Amino acid sequence: MKQDFLWKTVILLIGLVVIIGLFIGFRVFDHQLAVIDRLQATIEQQENQISLLEASNQRYDIEYQEDESQLIEAVITSFVTAIYDVRQDNYDIRLSEAELVMTPSMLEQYFPENEGEVKLEMEYQVGEVHIYPSLELERALVLLEGTTVNLSNGKREQNRITLEVNLIKDDGKWMVQGFQQLYAETL
Repeated sequence: MKQDFLWKTVILLIGLVVIIGLFIGFRVFDHQLAVIDRLQATIEQQENQISLLEASNQRYDIEYQEDESQLIEAVITSFVTAIYDVRQDNYDIRLSEAELVMTPSMLEQYFPENEGEVKLEMEYQVGEVHIYPSLELERALVLLEGTTVNLSNGKREQNRITLEVNLIKDDGKWMVQGFQQLYAETL
């Protein structure tokens, strides 16, 4: 009987240990599920923040590229004025404009120091300028419309010139480093 009592007590204790172990195990399991839910909510919140930051970054990239395009257009407009808007007595204005937007080698090539005042027989007056920068912002196509004036007889001729302008960014400033006249036509 004593042995029976001892077996019953041991079985009862084992049962209690199993029940307490199951109770503690389920509590730990529930706690871990709650932690997992919180972590998943944190991950979802961080993914939303990443998406928001990426969208904001894209917007700033577009704004930056638009700002750079505007700067390039201003540089090219000044360049076109300096090179093509040739009139009697505007050499100094053209030179000062060119000094701001052309590389030193181009400046020396198109505005040599020994040139001085030259008697012109023809003038060119720039009209509309349309600028189309490339996506890389290092080149641009320029469509230029203007008027050639023969100073000896006053005859005017409308024309259109297409240019490819090469740019370089030097110390944060866009400069024209070269250009090529692609096409010229009389209108």
